[in-house]
Amino acid sequence: MEIEDLDEISRLFKLLGHPKRLQLLYLLIQHSMSVSEISKALSWEQSAVSHQLQLLRKYGLVKQIRHGKTIIYHLQDPKVMTLIADVVSHAEKIVKSS
Repeated sequence: MEIEDLDEISRLFKLLGHPKRLQLLYLLIQHSMSVSEISKALSWEQSAVSHQLQLLRKYGLVKQIRHGKTIIYHLQDPKVMTLIADVVSHAEKIVKSS
């Protein structure tokens, strides 16, 4: 790994550190959903959901599949699920100990 690669890794962590994107990814860990389903579950405007999904797609974190007229989003890389689950588990330990 080159030192320049760390810049890209930092951008990925910044992307994952945004509360709205983290909520969206955590929701998609549960099951695949359409923009309207995500919008309803998170009480966001559909345009905000679409924007966040676009950023997550750019980094290869989510993938879309068309089912008729509906586009369904799901996590593209199972390692993301593991990463988020590990971070949530660690955060729960910190909250319990404080």
